[in-house]
Amino acid sequence: MSIQHTSSGGDSFEMVLADQWGNKIHASCKPSLMYRVQRVLPIDKWGVVQNVSVTAAGGQYRTSQHKYRMTIADDAVLSGSGLADERHLLSLAKYEEIQNGTLNQISS
Repeated sequence: MSIQHTSSGGDSFEMVLADQWGNKIHASCKPSLMYRVQRVLPIDKWGVVQNVSVTAAGGQYRTSQHKYRMTIADDAVLSGSGLADERHLLSLAKYEEIQNGTLNQISS
């Protein structure tokens, strides 16, 4: 999780979420929702996210291979989950993939 600043879009809170099958998706929200997201969806805990928007993912610095990215807005419904799964789901992009641009593709 991190806070990013862009000249065109302002600040955003960025994260990577995983589902119960290990599929990862890039998610973001505005900083005003950051504490709510962190409280309801703490790191390494399972939760439920409903009523979000998705857009095509792309760019050179993609955080997951998912073809979409998720935006959590004010009207999103966030709740904890009783799911308990101890698998370690984090896998980071290799520097070579970032440098040579292989991650800079929009999947169709």
